[in-house]
Amino acid sequence: MRRQFVFPKVLLLAALIAMTSAGCSKGTVSTPPATPPDQVVSKFFQLLSEGGKLTNLEALKMVSTKYSQLSPDDFRKWTENYKNDTSFKAKEVLVPKERNSKGDLVATVKFEVQNPSTFGGTFTTTSQINLILDEKTNEWKIDFMADTINEDQFRSMPAEAKAAN
Repeated sequence: MRRQFVFPKVLLLAALIAMTSAGCSKGTVSTPPATPPDQVVSKFFQLLSEGGKLTNLEALKMVSTKYSQLSPDDFRKWTENYKNDTSFKAKEVLVPKERNSKGDLVATVKFEVQNPSTFGGTFTTTSQINLILDEKTNEWKIDFMADTINEDQFRSMPAEAKAAN
């Protein structure tokens, strides 16, 4: 008489759940952040436009620290000339469905900036900014140092597309 090994159903179910959940954590985020990328960028520029040391420190808290750390003094030097009469308007939000080559979820907000012109009226430009999902806090963080920009891809873009970035 041959003896047949019977795998307990509980262990089989546990193994199946472990394999399924491991695959899910690699792809997309199960619960999206409460604040969408365009609102994060709007709040960031609002804080910068208010000026002052405390609001600047609040804006710095919204910057990703995954690849680079900024000192408060350097951040303030780079952002202190942001004028409070500059208006920001999000035009397009691209939220990723998959991770990039570094394993990050990176959203892109394309926006329009209107600055007062010294000749009267306003001067309008378009740009974009990337945000990295901080998975510990489940919040979008500003990629202030452009760590998620592929420089080779950027250099190969036509001049018109570079102007929009």
